[in-house]
Amino acid sequence: MIKFLKKPIGIISIIVVLGLATGGYFYFGHEKKSEFDTAIAKRGDLIQEVSVTGRVKPASSVNLTFEKSGRVSRVYADVGKQVSAGQTLVVIENADIAAQRLQAEAGVESAKAQLEQYRAAFETQKAKLAELKRGTRPEEIQVQETKVENAKTALADAQKNLENVKAKATIDLQNLHDKIADIFRDAHLKADDAVRKQTDEMFDNDDTQYVQLTFLNTNSQAEIDAEWQRQIAGNRLNQWKEEIDSLPSDQNELDQALTASLEHLTIIQSFLNRLMDTINAAFGISQTTKTTYQTNVNTGRTNVNTAIEVINNQKQTIAAQKVLNQNNTTAAEEKLRTAESNLKLEESNLALKKAGIIEEQIAAQEAQVTQAEANIVSQQAQIKQAEANVENYQAQIAKTIISAPISGTVTKQDAKVGEIVSANTPLVSLISASQFEIEANIPEADIAKVKLGNAAKVTLDAYGSDVSFDVKVVAIDPAETIIDGVATYKTTFQFIDKDERVKSGMTANIDISTEKRENVIVIPQRAVITKNGDKIVRVFNDETLKEVKVKTGLRGSDGNIEIIEGVSEGDKVIIYFE
Repeated sequence: MIKFLKKPIGIISIIVVLGLATGGYFYFGHEKKSEFDTAIAKRGDLIQEVSVTGRVKPASSVNLTFEKSGRVSRVYADVGKQVSAGQTLVVIENADIAAQRLQAEAGVESAKAQLEQYRAAFETQKAKLAELKRGTRPEEIQVQETKVENAKTALADAQKNLENVKAKATIDLQNLHDKIADIFRDAHLKADDAVRKQTDEMFDNDDTQYVQLTFLNTNSQAEIDAEWQRQIAGNRLNQWKEEIDSLPSDQNELDQALTASLEHLTIIQSFLNRLMDTINAAFGISQTTKTTYQTNVNTGRTNVNTAIEVINNQKQTIAAQKVLNQNNTTAAEEKLRTAESNLKLEESNLALKKAGIIEEQIAAQEAQVTQAEANIVSQQAQIKQAEANVENYQAQIAKTIISAPISGTVTKQDAKVGEIVSANTPLVSLISASQFEIEANIPEADIAKVKLGNAAKVTLDAYGSDVSFDVKVVAIDPAETIIDGVATYKTTFQFIDKDERVKSGMTANIDISTEKRENVIVIPQRAVITKNGDKIVRVFNDETLKEVKVKTGLRGSDGNIEIIEGVSEGDKVIIYFE
């Protein structure tokens, strides 16, 4: 037996037997248990990166174009000018998009304000549910009875206030109408003075149908008009005097009298204006007499204009008072309706508290809580949509601006203010101040994530991974380059700063920051699985496991993924099953 163990075949046999025994023990002697790891859904920032390898080469000129057509509104770059990375060079008209962006930003703020209201409503509904489940206490009934009494007092106050407002409105309006008689008498006095006193020397047979000017003039038509209008003015004065002597007391009729008085004064004003035409064309009288006549007519016109202004002011004051009265009355009536509604509500609440709580009320309140919570979720989605709308307009504005992707010198500038430029037409060329650039071929699977202007970090094999350099995407070839049967797109990066350590031919490892999301709900990507065409996350809360459908967003380079819908902050998710 000892000799057998010393032989190689014996040793191998023993090892095999021991291995089989050990494996059998572990296979048959232990139950296979399912194990999983969990992670907590939390808020954080996500950065999406595309990593490629390229090679450093001497820098060449960068041609810059607009992504859309438009009219050039501003030009900030001239040939030979030194520019910094990010500096604006040319802008096409974008005021309409900027206005839309501001409107979209207002929409975001409005949506956030609405969310806060929904959250407050949710807390209120939860508090009501807790109160229902606790039941009504005697002191709560006493408090509610006090609310009913207060509501009754408020209703009585509102009724009294409405009566006071209506009474005041009546008095204020009546006071304005009471002033009309005095205004009319003063206006009539001014008009009578203007027609009969100030122009008396200029007419014979003043208040008859045979009115005649006392002087000659070269404007025969003006003479005919003045004599005819003097007769009309006299008749209007007589008519107006009769109307003033028999003024009505009805406010609507007084308002009509204001309009009629303005009509009388307008006719008298027209007469005085025409009379001045005849005086200006007068002959056969001395200059002194002519000047006196002109002064008299001007005095009359001034007095008539003053009367017209006073009556117009009174008319407008009455109209404004009516509007004010209506507004005050409407407000008082609204307060009364609110007080009536509040009283009914408080009385209903008192009856409810005295009746006690029933299961249906609790169920109804639970439904209110659920609805309030759903409103929050829905509004959060609305905010996301509104923010995406802002980002969309911001992206559209970015397409109207050519900015320097790198620091350098302008070697070409063909844009002119007012000129229509086409998309993808080179307008500005720069040569980098750093003297070097990097070319890399990005596979078609990643090229859609990369955009002009994206920032990137570069490490050079010559200096190791601890030394990094800042670069930007300055050009992407529209045509593909086939490498090993895979379509790639040549992308050019230029260094932001000049650095003597950078040499032509060095191998560069580039991490491009293509997109970033801040303060979003993130979980590990391994927690998301696909099932029946849906994206599923297994949530493990309160010792129960359930599957929920989710809507995902950005995939981060750190292995996390954005969750837009389906998982809430604080949820525990499964990230591994065996």
